Amino acid sequence: MPLIRNFQATDVWKAFILNSLLTSIIILVSITVKQSLDNYVFVNNDIDSDQNDKVVRKSTGVSILFTLFVTFVASMLSYTIMYFLFGYGGNMVVQKR
Repeated sequence: MPLIRNFQATDVWKAFILNSLLTSIIILVSITVKQSLDNYVFVNNDIDSDQNDKVVRKSTGVSILFTLFVTFVASMLSYTIMYFLFGYGGNMVVQKR
């Protein structure tokens, strides 16, 4: 059933590589979404000095919940794509007795 039959998680190293690929994709999507939703505020502590300037990152509850939702959807989509491409996760299914 997988499109790429020669690279299934048949041994430990192939399983680690496939899991690392999957995790990297999910983390990339979640960090990108979180950065795009955060607000950056410029804070100047002293008017005459440029040394005390800093940028503060502000998150809201809505951005955190939206990031959680997008990360969940991205992980489900990534697992589905990996299943169809490599047959990844097929051995995690337990049969009922």
